[in-house]
Amino acid sequence: AELDVGVVALVHSLQSARGKVLNGRRCILIEYLSNDERWKVQIQDESTTTALKVGNIKLTRRPVGATHPEYLEMSLWYTQQFSAMLAGRKLEKKYRNARGVTFEDDEPYYRARKFVELLDHCTDGYEPHQTIMHGEIARYYSVVPETSQSCDATMGNLEYTAGCIALSGMCYGRAMRAMDCGDGRPDIVVFALLESAPVSLSVLLSHVVSTHYIGPKSGYDRVRDDFRSSRMKMNIDDCELTPDQCSKDYCNAMKGPLGILYSLHKLKNTPGRLDKILFGRIEKHPLFSKTLHRLFRLAARESKGTQDGEELGYTVRCILMHMADMDDQMDDATYKSLTADRCSWDHGIQQQLLVKDDITSYEELLEFLQEL
Repeated sequence: AELDVGVVALVHSLQSARGKVLNGRRCILIEYLSNDERWKVQIQDESTTTALKVGNIKLTRRPVGATHPEYLEMSLWYTQQFSAMLAGRKLEKKYRNARGVTFEDDEPYYRARKFVELLDHCTDGYEPHQTIMHGEIARYYSVVPETSQSCDATMGNLEYTAGCIALSGMCYGRAMRAMDCGDGRPDIVVFALLESAPVSLSVLLSHVVSTHYIGPKSGYDRVRDDFRSSRMKMNIDDCELTPDQCSKDYCNAMKGPLGILYSLHKLKNTPGRLDKILFGRIEKHPLFSKTLHRLFRLAARESKGTQDGEELGYTVRCILMHMADMDDQMDDATYKSLTADRCSWDHGIQQQLLVKDDITSYEELLEFLQEL
């Protein structure tokens, strides 16, 4: 790893009274100022950006999800402990280091890091079937349905879903509440995602692109082959768009990753523009074009009146608007269309959205949206 835009690093060795307070804090690298030989950085919990010498920045160790103790081998599907967890029962200290375990009274960035652990791929010392949802994540998991995810998905898929919903909840202050909730911390979520990148971004985007079947078990047999032929591949470049889904459970699960992307608009007017940093990483990701394809399809399905379109269409349109308008170049008509309470595109535009899968940059995205 090396210093680059979007990298999370640690501030160290500052000697001034103010600087000593910042030592040990995390920062995101925003821009290299070649004339000054300094990095413009956004320090966590600071309202302004700072220019630091290279000698005052060091890379963090990439977080690695801790494995659960060997005696936590009960399958997630058979645990009966949710009621006790939701009642606020605290675990013994030895449990608190387990993968994804955190509580509401923990420090916010620690909570975000623990949620991101659930988006991390399994290591040799960890197996998904050993997972048990403890602490705060159990509350978020309770909105994830016990449906046919168990038929054609590893337990990891369930962790990804719960982790995304928990991170989305941090962005808005409380899980699954109104998108305009003002006490959320999307900045902390961006820090946590970037510190664990690229793995966490791959999981986040693949959860949008190659979503496993989430719906009534009775309907799974009809679509089993379609999902098995297009589900997430081991090589991220080979991931394909899974079929559209419209169940209520699917819509709830998708509010996790889509909610995270939507929340970035809160950061547009901040000095560090962490929205641009994270979106910039997404633009370079192998799943960028396919992620946009999924967003286009959801936007088109809103006009078709499907349940997934009705519930997710407005959020998706706002994400597309933000991605395309980060530099405030979008024309007024396109902006109003994308941010309207309801958008009813005609059949011709719907067809364009349903098949558009070749956008490779935000510049192309802006051009395409303005031509609709």
